[in-house]
Amino acid sequence: MRFSNPLTKCKGECDHIMREPTGKVTSRQRILLAFAHEQADRIPVFDVVNNPEVFSQYLGYQNPFSAGAPTVQLARKLGLDAAMVPVSSYTGLIPTKEHWTGPDSFKDFFGVGYTVSDSSWPLGIAVKEPTLDERFLHVIRKANSLPIDIQSVQDAIAAAHTGDSEELALFAGIRSAFSFLTISGGLVAVSLLIYEDPDLLHELVEAATDYWTQVGLRLIEAGADALYVANDMGMNGSTLISPTHLREFFLPAFARQCATWREAGGRVILHSCGNIMAILSDLSQMAIDGLNNLQSHAGMDIELVKRCYGAKWTIIGNVDATTVMTSIRKEDIEEAIVSVIRTASEGGGLILATDHSFHKGIPLENVIHFIQKAKELGTYPLRVSADSPGMAGGGA
Repeated sequence: MRFSNPLTKCKGECDHIMREPTGKVTSRQRILLAFAHEQADRIPVFDVVNNPEVFSQYLGYQNPFSAGAPTVQLARKLGLDAAMVPVSSYTGLIPTKEHWTGPDSFKDFFGVGYTVSDSSWPLGIAVKEPTLDERFLHVIRKANSLPIDIQSVQDAIAAAHTGDSEELALFAGIRSAFSFLTISGGLVAVSLLIYEDPDLLHELVEAATDYWTQVGLRLIEAGADALYVANDMGMNGSTLISPTHLREFFLPAFARQCATWREAGGRVILHSCGNIMAILSDLSQMAIDGLNNLQSHAGMDIELVKRCYGAKWTIIGNVDATTVMTSIRKEDIEEAIVSVIRTASEGGGLILATDHSFHKGIPLENVIHFIQKAKELGTYPLRVSADSPGMAGGGA
């Protein structure tokens, strides 16, 4: 069985794979085929590496400022099929030292003050949040995406799109209005505006949406394989604000934003931590190509997501990064991979990943084990049965 997926475009990159099925499939091609809901030689594997020690182990340095080319180099060494590299203005991203305001602090493009700690990498922690008022609205409205903002992503694209057997897919990390405003000004401030000044909140959302839409268009033009829109709207058990208020203030602008990106030829991956089950129906009407990360501890039901929305979205994630990936039992990792494959692989449209990232709490040996077993268990023809973990032959 293969899902019909008229919303997903392969934009011609997959045609030669369809004509030459016996040729070696590259990592980038696996990813593109997953977006087209087609099968390659195996299910692709991806994740974001949020642990500087993994960089140190493989590259000899920590890549402290999330430079693009080293991120791609690490993904290639780990054997991942894609890398995610954020733009320089990505909310909270630790910038290079010339932008720091103290030994452990920096201020971002919008005037938000952050502190940096060993545990916060690759992001800072907002500690000097601006008031969400007319002044901050003016700051957002006059902001322009500069060429330097996407330079790291352009470097990553050049490193990833080699045109040979080593090519990788490249996801460009950006924000959208909800995550931008709740990080920059605080969730409490956003929540108060819902009741105290809803008109101003609407204006802030529109201004933030306009800014991030333009950033996304630059990245699409640069050749990113997908926009990785980190727009966390959930927490354990529910959305961060009520679904009603998300629908009133944030989702209409997000829908227009995604439509603009698709019209420009882009793909959109929505990355949202937490439980967003209550708004999946709304999101399914948008020009979204992939859903990440389907956090299992938060209550995301991958079986329901696959059944109801598997024809629309490529599913990316759901292997528990909180307890399973940190476990001393390697069998736990294998069982979680098998569960995701069994639940979400039918009809294609699956990329194996954790439900958060390769964070600092995950031992390096578990990262390696996950990647190896994801390739083995995800190799076609799949040998995962309903009552057995199953094993498939080694993957590339």
